[in-house]
Amino acid sequence: MANDTPNKAPGWNLVSLTIAPSTEEFASFLLFDLGTTGTITMEESAEQIRLGAYFEENVEPHGIARAIKAGFARAGREQDLLAVSFSAVADADWMQKWKEGFEPAAIGEQLLVAPSWRLPADPEGRVVIQIDPGMAFGTGQHPTTKMCLELLEAATEQFIVQGSGFRDQSPESSSQNLKTMNYELRTMNRGPAVLDLGTGSGLLAIAALRLGAATVLALDTDRVACRIASENIRQNGGDGRIVVKQGSLDAAGRRTFDLILANLTAEPLISLAPRLARSLRVRGCLITSGILASEEERVAAIFRRCSMVPERRRKGRGWVALMCRGPVVSARGAG
Repeated sequence: MANDTPNKAPGWNLVSLTIAPSTEEFASFLLFDLGTTGTITMEESAEQIRLGAYFEENVEPHGIARAIKAGFARAGREQDLLAVSFSAVADADWMQKWKEGFEPAAIGEQLLVAPSWRLPADPEGRVVIQIDPGMAFGTGQHPTTKMCLELLEAATEQFIVQGSGFRDQSPESSSQNLKTMNYELRTMNRGPAVLDLGTGSGLLAIAALRLGAATVLALDTDRVACRIASENIRQNGGDGRIVVKQGSLDAAGRRTFDLILANLTAEPLISLAPRLARSLRVRGCLITSGILASEEERVAAIFRRCSMVPERRRKGRGWVALMCRGPVVSARGAG
């Protein structure tokens, strides 16, 4: 593993990590935990990603390198850290140049994700979500996030709000499932409920709220992500209707949801599949991303085994996102 630490010039330290694509989210959170002032994806391919992070001039490069390696080791991801290097950035205006690289991103038919310094005066009817790049994984730039947002928009179009809950537009309902459906509808008195599992920057949770959800539970195991998500939710007016908690799916307890967003990698999706099915209301919707194309069939097979049937997919730059319809009968039972 390379570790190049040239003599520093006045300005900033730029650390570059070459990592496996599946570990980009973890690396981003680790870098912010270590005090970076901003991150940017410098190069990307199906095999690896080069992630850049800026640190203040007085940060000792060797200490950062040791902390990065230790963080990957604690998480059991040593093999995903391919290289670490440092360089000095003398230009005091690097932040402005960095900002110029981020444009508002129109996603789907309704959404527009924009940084605070490029909020559009005329969004042309789109729902504007303010997320500043570098704050955490999930700015709408990465294909996994973008595909999740596209499928979220598609999912909300397939539901209508009647009274206090999302209701499937399909008029069909079998008599043998009536008791279960009535039970589920009684749990929906507080309104359409969404779970954002692995919320990161909070972008998906905010988008769900802006597209019609009444309440959103945003979960993440990373404390830095929870703090950043809370800040983004606050600046987008989601306080009170989006609750952020640190933890995985167990932190949701026995609550059930009309729609679950899970921008995770294949392994946690596979291990969580039975609990995800139990957390979905009757004919609810699960949207997942972070799946490498080579792992799609394995993930889809597990979902089908848990009665979550893939109905739509998106594919981009080696990643796949799936939208699945949940069990016809509640996996939790009607009692």
